[in-house]
Amino acid sequence: MLVLRVGCLIDGRGGRPVINGIVAIEDKTIAYAGPAAGYVPPPAAETWDLPRYTLLPGLIDAHVHVLGSGELDDTDWFMREATELPASIAFGCLLNAQRNLQAGFTAIRDLSCRQYADVALRDAINAGRLEGPRMKVCGLGLTSTAGHMDRTTHFTVGVALPGPAAVVDGPDDARRAVRMNLRFGVDFIKINATLSELVRPRGGLYSPEMTLETMRAICEVAHAHGRKVAAHCHGGIGVTWALDAGVDVLEHGRFLSDEQIERMARSGTFLCPTLSPEARGAELGLRPKDPHVAAWQARARAAMYETVGRAQAAGVAIVNGSDAAMPGVVHGGGAYEMAQLVRAGLTPMDAIVAATRTAARCLDAADEIGSVEAGKSADLVLVDGDPLEDIGILQDLSRVPLVLKDGRVVADRRPRQEQAPGHAVPRRSTAPRESGKSEARHV
Repeated sequence: MLVLRVGCLIDGRGGRPVINGIVAIEDKTIAYAGPAAGYVPPPAAETWDLPRYTLLPGLIDAHVHVLGSGELDDTDWFMREATELPASIAFGCLLNAQRNLQAGFTAIRDLSCRQYADVALRDAINAGRLEGPRMKVCGLGLTSTAGHMDRTTHFTVGVALPGPAAVVDGPDDARRAVRMNLRFGVDFIKINATLSELVRPRGGLYSPEMTLETMRAICEVAHAHGRKVAAHCHGGIGVTWALDAGVDVLEHGRFLSDEQIERMARSGTFLCPTLSPEARGAELGLRPKDPHVAAWQARARAAMYETVGRAQAAGVAIVNGSDAAMPGVVHGGGAYEMAQLVRAGLTPMDAIVAATRTAARCLDAADEIGSVEAGKSADLVLVDGDPLEDIGILQDLSRVPLVLKDGRVVADRRPRQEQAPGHAVPRRSTAPRESGKSEARHV
């Protein structure tokens, strides 16, 4: 047994932190979590005294794309099948996933990949063949002709990319595409309820992509097989149709109406706002070449924080998701999204819950992860400081010195004198070694 004594324990459930807490780990599982007073470790237990640290549950980034890195020179990942071997694509996905784990995000949810590389990577990690975070994956995202994820819109007529695609233009297409994804063992289904590409030149913000009948067919098949449905959307009738169809998670949702937010609160629909792309773009001074895209992003940036604030006030379940792979949004930067949620009106504790317990519920993994409780998997993050006072410290990897997954150290950046022998030495990891300068860039 390994026993961690910490100065402060935040268990992810939103309650009052435990000052002078203890977490006891037996194999891969938490055996005890709570006050140190009154707890007597077994005689053979190995104890680490970490009084100046705060302990959190392993964090969750519930909206990433491991296909792309988010680096500013990585701009062609949506056409990667035409330029790279499938194995090369998979290696890139692995490195991006590992950056999340090294930053304390012990679980991620991938929102559409290529060639089912996400499924293969998840399975290899679960089998212990590769080091990486827990992954929930959707395989191919479902789109419509000329839709947000229809890659043929980038080419002239008749040009296609290799590999499977999931363009659906009616209920029968939709049922077939869902079943194809289920055949490969996906964890959930990703669709596009709205898009903005076709209306931006006319000053529009959103238009429906899939019909109500198509989305209803998708939800019926997915729900019959125990899978949630997540929908890319921004606003308008397409969002209303998605709620009518029974979509479980709305992604982005920049321009949600009060009525739509109230429906989400009543039905328990999750909102994963992904504030990072527009926020990072503003910080980095990124301006798209297309003036219509730039104008749309400016309007989205002006609305998104207020929308999240209204959703939070209405009782909608807010989930932390960075949209890593978008320009400037690198993997391992999910804590930046948490800071944006605070900017939108969530408290730091709310943001932590959005990245732990609520995200675990969204991933259908709340029985296993998302909080520091007896019986849960021992996914834990040690923080040098108090994230309730400054949520921003989670973006500094030097302030996130220790990460455990399943009770095993997967990242140890503590000062050498604080590292305990034996269990404290991490198993050799396949994660990329990065200098302090590089690590800071990946936050």
